[in-house]
Amino acid sequence: DVEKLRAMAQAQSIITHAHELGVEGAVLQAYAIALAVKEKPSSGFDVHCFMKRLMTLSQNPVYRRKLEEALLLLEGKPDKREVVKRLGNTVEAYNSVPTAIYCFLRNYQSFREAVAYAVSLGGDQDTIGAMTGAISGAYHGLDAIPREWRSKLEKRDYIEKLAEDLWKLKVARTEADT
Repeated sequence: DVEKLRAMAQAQSIITHAHELGVEGAVLQAYAIALAVKEKPSSGFDVHCFMKRLMTLSQNPVYRRKLEEALLLLEGKPDKREVVKRLGNTVEAYNSVPTAIYCFLRNYQSFREAVAYAVSLGGDQDTIGAMTGAISGAYHGLDAIPREWRSKLEKRDYIEKLAEDLWKLKVARTEADT
C-alpha cells in the first residue's frame, strides 16, 4: 500500500527532517526499498520501470526533475563528475536520495559494485553509500553483502536477524505472487 508507506515514512522522517524535501526524500528512499524487496534478482530487471514508478510517486518537482536526470544518465555512460554535477552528492536529501537510487540502478547486478560506486562519488559518501546499500540489499539479500563488510558491523547479529526476517518476507511474497 503506497499511501500507507508514504504516511509511515513521513511520520518517521519528520523527527529528523523538518524540511519538506527531506521528508519527500525519505518517502522516495522507503519506496525504492519496497520496490527492490518485491523484485526478483535476475537479468530481466527493468531499470526504466523501476525509475518510472518512483517518478510517479514523487509529489515534488525537485525530485521529479532529479529522477528524470538520473534516468537520462542511466541511458549513457557518464563519468563521475557528470553524475555529481547533475544529481549531486551533498547532505541535502534532494542531492543524495536520487544519487543513491541512480547508483543502485546503474549497478543493480552487484551489491558490492553499487555501494563502491556510490562511495566513489565523494561528497556525503557514508549517507549515499548507506542508502544505495539499503536498496541493493533489499534487492539481493544478505548473502550478496560481502562477508568482510558484514564482519565489521556494530550489532551485526541484530542487523543480520532483521535482514534475514525481511528476506524471508520477500521470498514469501514473491512465491505468493507466482
